[in-house]
Amino acid sequence: MEEKLYAIRSEFYRLERRVPMAVYQPVEKSDRSKIAVLAMHSDADYLSFEPAIELAKRGFVTAGANPESWTVKGKLLDIQAALLFLKQYPGVEKVVLLGHSNGGCICSCYQYVAENGVSRFQKTPRIVPFPDMEPLTPADGLMLFDTNYGIMEVLPLDPAVKSRENGFERDPELDIYNPANGYDPEGSHYSMEFARKFQRAQIRYYKELLAYAQERMALIQAGKGRFLDNEPILVPGGSGGSRSNKLFLQDNRYLGHTRMPGKLLHDGGLVTQEVVYTVRPANDAPRSETYRAAVRTSVKELLENEILFDDDFGYDECSMWGADWDFNPYSSRANVQGISIPLLVEGNTASHEFIQAEYNYELAKSEDKDLFFLEGATHMFHPVKPEYGNTLKTLSDYTAAWLAKPGRF
Repeated sequence: MEEKLYAIRSEFYRLERRVPMAVYQPVEKSDRSKIAVLAMHSDADYLSFEPAIELAKRGFVTAGANPESWTVKGKLLDIQAALLFLKQYPGVEKVVLLGHSNGGCICSCYQYVAENGVSRFQKTPRIVPFPDMEPLTPADGLMLFDTNYGIMEVLPLDPAVKSRENGFERDPELDIYNPANGYDPEGSHYSMEFARKFQRAQIRYYKELLAYAQERMALIQAGKGRFLDNEPILVPGGSGGSRSNKLFLQDNRYLGHTRMPGKLLHDGGLVTQEVVYTVRPANDAPRSETYRAAVRTSVKELLENEILFDDDFGYDECSMWGADWDFNPYSSRANVQGISIPLLVEGNTASHEFIQAEYNYELAKSEDKDLFFLEGATHMFHPVKPEYGNTLKTLSDYTAAWLAKPGRF
C-alpha cells in the first residue's frame, strides 16, 4: 500500500550548548506525530538531512541537528540537548535517534552510555583519559543507517607517503596507484598479499602519527611548542570521508559482500533474502600529492580520538578484524552490544560502508531488531544508476512502516 504523504512545515531553533536544530512536522497531525526522529552526525551538517524530511512527509515529527563540540563528551552532551528538546516538544511522546555514517557511530555511543555509563571506555589506559559523565537521557529507539566502521581516521591513510612534509615522496611497494601492485583506473585488482601488507602499513603509519602527537604535546606542555595549548598537524594522503578510503575504494572485491544471506530491499518494496553484493563503482581516492587529500587535524584531536589496533589489523571481501572495538567510543559494533531499545539497521549497497550493518545487527543486544540493505543506494541514499528506482522513497517507506508498527513505540 502506498504511503500517505503529508504537507510539512519547518522551524529552526538554537538550543542549549548552541546546538542548531531544524524541525520538520506534518501540518496534519496523526498518531505518527507522537514519534519524533532525531538525525545527527558527529561532524557534518544534518539540518536538511533528506531521510528526516521524507519521514516528516510520512507523518512523523523529525529533526536534524548539528553537534557544536569536537570532543566525544561534548558531542554526547550536544545530542542530549537535542533529544531533551524533542522530548518536551508539543505532542511528542517518543524520540528515536537516527545516526547515518559517522552519525551512527556517535549516536550508538550516546545510547550505549545512556544505558551503561562510561566505564567501558575507562578500563583500558588511554593517552587522554576518558572523562566521567553524568547520566544521559536514553532515546526510545535507534536507527543506524549505513554506519561506517568507526575507524575513519585510519582507513584513508596512505602508508606509501614517506614524509609528513609532502605527498610526493612515496614508497612504490605500498603505492595503490602503482600498476605493479594491481592498480587499474577502470577497477583495480590487488592481491591479498599486497592488501595485507598495505593494511599493516596503515596501522604502523597511524601509530607513528600518534607517537608524533605525543612528542609534540610533551613539548607544548614544556613551553616549547609552536603554541601554548595545541598545534596543527597536516597529514598528506590522510583526508577523511568515505570517498577517501584506500584500497577497497579502488578494488570492490574488498568489503564487497555480506557473510550471510540478508534482507535486500528493492525498488518498490520487494524484499529478497540473499548474500548481498556491492554495486558501487570503483573509484580513485584523491591523490596524496594534492592538498585536498591531506587531513588538517591537531595534536589534541589525534590524542583525544586514539584508537587501538593489533599489528595484524585487516579486512578481506566480507570481514574486518584487528581493532580493539571496546576501546573505541565510535565502534557501533561494540556499542550495540549494550543497547536494548528497538533497533533498525540499514546498509546501502552502492556505498563503501554497508558491511558494517551486518556486524551491527548480529551483535546487537536488542530483542526488537531488524536489518535490511537498500539495493543500488549510494551513501547518501540516491540511486547509483537509474535502474534502481527511487531509493530514497524505498528507504523512507520501509522506515516509516517500521516506526509505525503497533506496540513498538
